[in-house]
Amino acid sequence: MSVPTGGNIEPVGLVGLGLMGRGIATCLLAYGLEVIGYNRTSRKARSGLRHIDESLAELARRKIVPRSQIRDGRGKFRLASSLEDLAPCRFVIESVKEDLPLKAQIFDRLEAALAPGAVIASNTSSLPITLLQTGRKHPERFVGMHWGEPAQLMRYLEIIPGEKTSKRTLKLTEALANRCGKDPTQLRRDIQGFISNRMMYAMLREACYLVEAGIADIETVDRSYRNDMGWWSTLAGPFRWMDLTGIPAYAAVMEGLLPRLCDTKSVPKLMRDMVASGGKGISSCRGFYKYTRAGARTWEKAWIDFTYDIRKLVEKYDKRVSPLPDGRGSESAPPSRARKQAVCGTAH
Repeated sequence: MSVPTGGNIEPVGLVGLGLMGRGIATCLLAYGLEVIGYNRTSRKARSGLRHIDESLAELARRKIVPRSQIRDGRGKFRLASSLEDLAPCRFVIESVKEDLPLKAQIFDRLEAALAPGAVIASNTSSLPITLLQTGRKHPERFVGMHWGEPAQLMRYLEIIPGEKTSKRTLKLTEALANRCGKDPTQLRRDIQGFISNRMMYAMLREACYLVEAGIADIETVDRSYRNDMGWWSTLAGPFRWMDLTGIPAYAAVMEGLLPRLCDTKSVPKLMRDMVASGGKGISSCRGFYKYTRAGARTWEKAWIDFTYDIRKLVEKYDKRVSPLPDGRGSESAPPSRARKQAVCGTAH
């Protein structure tokens, strides 16, 4: 997709080469964009570069992006020694940890270095973009750009406007997202947590509650979720799923169930205890499950392989259920069983 008239997005600057940043860099390079990356520590920068090289090679091997497009990708990446080296960038993506003072310091330096028309996007997971715009010299150029992990593979990307984000900024951000092979979702207004995280964290809270209340153990909750929502959610979002399986039944269940769902405002004890004990998940080989080093690597590889497989599956079914101009799905789309459920009005 071409950049809107009068706009330019290269080179793209990237602040932070950790887990998310290196995936974003891989994605940008894979689609032929020139990138200038900066990381505060040289050790993580070197580790990020190795990961980028490996990920670009994997994208080519899996035929997600043509090998000819990948070949020169790494040559388009330049490592900056300071934030001020990002001055030539037309578009900068900040991808550091969720630390508001740290982000503010970075934005101060970026605003001093960049041209007034350069876009500054934050890959924040939950902070309101309007909050990040506060006190900025050019708040209209700040926007939320929430990537999924692994960033080089997932089509997911949320674009979040703050109260003062300009239409030009949104157009440039959407253009970059489309150029990188994303299927971006744009919010109409700023809200903490955006779309997917608000739904996900509501689910995580209920999952913790079910374990804490003794309803089921961790493995049982996981298995139940995988075999139900994990089964259909790649094909259909919650509203499409209600269409497919019968809306009135969901309304009836909600009436009795919603008052009984967990509504605590604090982090679940199960999670607080895990964090306090030092459990980080597979990175420390201990989380809600215990892992050997080999087991942790197996799960990491399974996640990457699964993501590649899901991407192909989504692309296959997108062709079958591609939206019509008026927004309705094609008549040939739903699988026969889902269509039968819709007629029967079943839900649970």
